[in-house]
Amino acid sequence: MSKLLRDYKKREIFFGFLLFLNDLVFLALAFFIGFLIKFRIETQEILGENIKFYLIYSAVGIVAIIIIFYFKKLYNFKSLYGGMGENENIITSIIIGVFVIIILNYYFNRDSYQLSRLWIIYSTILAVILVIVSRFFAKKLIFKLLRTMNVVTTILIIGANEEGRRIAETFGKNKIEKVKIAGFIDDGDTTNTIDIGEEYKIWGDLENLEEVIDAHGINRIIISSKIINYFQILELLDKVKDRNIEVQMSPSLFEFSVSRIKMFESMGIPLIQIQKAGIRGIDKFFKFLIDYSFGIMLFTAFALLYPIIGMLIKLDSKGPVLYTQERYGKDFKKIKIYKFRTMRAGADQEEDIIKAVYNRDQAFKLKEDPRITKVGKFLRKTSLDELPQAINVLKNDISLVGPRAIAVEEGDQLEGWEKKRMQVNQGITGLWQVSGRSEISYEERIKLDLYYIHNWSIWLELKIIFLTALKFLPSKDAY
Repeated sequence: MSKLLRDYKKREIFFGFLLFLNDLVFLALAFFIGFLIKFRIETQEILGENIKFYLIYSAVGIVAIIIIFYFKKLYNFKSLYGGMGENENIITSIIIGVFVIIILNYYFNRDSYQLSRLWIIYSTILAVILVIVSRFFAKKLIFKLLRTMNVVTTILIIGANEEGRRIAETFGKNKIEKVKIAGFIDDGDTTNTIDIGEEYKIWGDLENLEEVIDAHGINRIIISSKIINYFQILELLDKVKDRNIEVQMSPSLFEFSVSRIKMFESMGIPLIQIQKAGIRGIDKFFKFLIDYSFGIMLFTAFALLYPIIGMLIKLDSKGPVLYTQERYGKDFKKIKIYKFRTMRAGADQEEDIIKAVYNRDQAFKLKEDPRITKVGKFLRKTSLDELPQAINVLKNDISLVGPRAIAVEEGDQLEGWEKKRMQVNQGITGLWQVSGRSEISYEERIKLDLYYIHNWSIWLELKIIFLTALKFLPSKDAY
């Protein structure tokens, strides 16, 4: 099986089928639970022979939705990586599928039986929730299966430059898919060529491409070169057209996503428009609603835990339960952040350790900080020490999601381009926390913060909140 799945085409068919089964099961479950809510919980209506209409139109809806999923490429292997508007496509497909049910029911049964509107509403909402959530976990299981079966994706990067090295290092830290970086192809740009270190090798130039592909069993080629022209790309595609190899291109715009890039034609000229980035207009209102609704939920949901955590902190070490720290908020405005104390009393006066903490080379973190108490270690691993920051959210000092509010000592060391992260409200959690937490480099953290600012959407916000909720489970990556 492992050998079979090394073929990209067969791999896509196999795992597309697994996603199809997942959707089939959870769509059927959505329509069934919607039926139970309407006719077994809300009312005890006896349907008699009319129950057949719910069975028939549930089947019609499921088939319609799955067909639309297929045409929207939701069974494409690339959909496993997320993004590409997947959730929006799922919602659109389900709504269209439900409209198919409504139209067919009205057309064929207008003189006999009309389906319950509440059943349609319940089923639609449940279908959206169950499919999105189930796909999230199904993807994790699929990638785990890939790793268990030792299915490796071998990547060749064209362009031995800074961006190429960053791509290699990022994929090297990937814990989801099993990836091997075969090395680099030199694009001939001596002005941008860098020392890529002993870990990676440069296997010649574009002339050697086919030899390198055969020698290393390449599955994916990533172009990170700025000097490769249109005709060279066409030649490259021609060389790999009969091979099961994906060709991808890094646009050198790490801060921008496809959601911000629109292609159009003007006077016969194809152009790419990059939309203005940031959280503005109606987006600010939606973010405000998310902050306050989830802030209140966070504060009240864990209210019973506060005295228990406080008692454990007191029993473990001397000092106050809450710790207040001065940090930078939006536009470098100083704010007071509240947290459960995780260190021994007076830890913020221990200059030798503080000097080591506020060191860029150490990414402003100490993996083995001797000041952390036993209870504090547990609170950090479960992120429970962050709970009092719900007060900061309700005070509008910070947001629930945003670049991490940083200490003054750290903020004073930010470089020019890094200061862009201070343009929005800082947050309790953010993109880098759910993308690797303490294991990623400081530069990568900043870039992920900027990516969040430039590509904000309601879906991205809710996705980060959902992934953060999963992080409340103990994590070896948090310290």
